[in-house]
Amino acid sequence: MEATPKTDGPSPKADGVRLRVEVYDALAEKRGLASITAQAERHGIGRTHMSHLRSGRKTAGLPLAMRMAADLGTSVEALFGRAES
Repeated sequence: MEATPKTDGPSPKADGVRLRVEVYDALAEKRGLASITAQAERHGIGRTHMSHLRSGRKTAGLPLAMRMAADLGTSVEALFGRAES
């Protein structure tokens, strides 16, 4: 079996769903979550994980996506969407 080569860029996700950063930032700002550290703490994740969600390197699983949406008073559909090809 051949090993899969690693890349330096964001890993492609099968479902192509990413955090809508502009929507997230607007909602987070209303709640005083100006820094990535404050955002991460609010959602119960590490700062690095939050940074990776914002950059598209990682996607949120359903439990985290639901928690983020609830923390910001919105829906999962409003926070996450298909990445453009």
